[in-house]
Amino acid sequence: MVLVSLEVVNIQQFVAHPFPESYPTKDVGRKLREALKQQLTIIHERVEAKKIAKLALAEVRQLLAKEEEEEKLVLGRDKIRTRVNERVATRLQEEEENMEKEEMKKALEKLRKEKAKQVDEEKSESNGEVKKAQDEDKLRGRENAKDKRKGSKAEKSARKARNEER
Repeated sequence: MVLVSLEVVNIQQFVAHPFPESYPTKDVGRKLREALKQQLTIIHERVEAKKIAKLALAEVRQLLAKEEEEEKLVLGRDKIRTRVNERVATRLQEEEENMEKEEMKKALEKLRKEKAKQVDEEKSESNGEVKKAQDEDKLRGRENAKDKRKGSKAEKSARKARNEER
């Protein structure tokens, strides 16, 4: 009877508490479940961290690419500016040379005209004297005309000397 009473007590305890808290498999299952949950949250956190890191890396790469493009644009602009400045400098130099050439041509032309005027004046003066001498030759005779021509040659050389002194 004593045995039966113990069995009844054990059965009553089991019925009242079907799984006692100190039951070894229940503690192990609960601990495993908690450990798995913790590992799962850690894995989720790592995955999220990797996603965030990838997004951040992509943004950094975009920023670097933009900066690189801006640097290329700045370098390109600088190159273009230097080319334009060089072209402008060469054009200015060419125009200055052309202007100098034109000034030289004008000065030479002016000198030629002045010389031509002097030569024309000398010819007209000598032609005028020659004509006068010829007219006189007809009137006075050949001997008188020859003497005047000789005198006019001396006058010519004197005029040339005066013009050269100027």
